[in-house]
Amino acid sequence: MTDQRGQRGIDTVYSELETVSRRAVARARHKSAPLSFVEHSLVTFIAAHPGCRATDIAADFGLNRSTVSRQLGGLVELGLVEPGEGAAVEGRRGQALTLTARGRDLLARSVDANRSALADRLEGWTAAEVDALAAALHRLNSAFVD
Repeated sequence: MTDQRGQRGIDTVYSELETVSRRAVARARHKSAPLSFVEHSLVTFIAAHPGCRATDIAADFGLNRSTVSRQLGGLVELGLVEPGEGAAVEGRRGQALTLTARGRDLLARSVDANRSALADRLEGWTAAEVDALAAALHRLNSAFVD
């Protein structure tokens, strides 16, 4: 059980993470980032897991497969994603996905834009502070892995 001080800390962490996420989405939407936050998330997953399917993404993101399929349809229309080799794997439904050359290019540009924005916000932080933040975020994200 979390005591009151611990609960306040959890509430603060939650609020700060929510703010970071909201600002990232707004930046992607308004600051000419090559990909929206959702597009970036999906394209990043496909880049890291070539041959994945909508069901794989839905399971990892905790979303309904139909929601992911609609988003992927938009990425296919934009020419960022295409069915990959081995789309018909015995015993598995759905198409294996890969990034197109355009998808890889836009992902690289999006990563560069987001890293640059993060670097701007961390200006003035010491290397030790950045390392501590990275370690804490890694620890937090590791707790979500099943």
